[in-house]
Amino acid sequence: MRGEPTSEELAALTAVLAALAARASRTAGHPRRDRMPGWQRVRPEDIRPGSWMSLS
Repeated sequence: MRGEPTSEELAALTAVLAALAARASRTAGHPRRDRMPGWQRVRPEDIRPGSWMSLS
């Protein structure tokens, strides 16, 4: 019946969510940076004083 999952359906959902959580914890780090092309990455040492990106 709709809105009333069975024990098997809940177990399947739990397994999927656990697998997704495990995968996310393995790939945690810099997920956004990993997808960014190298020419777009800005390293702190590349930011010069007085630049629009500098903190001062």
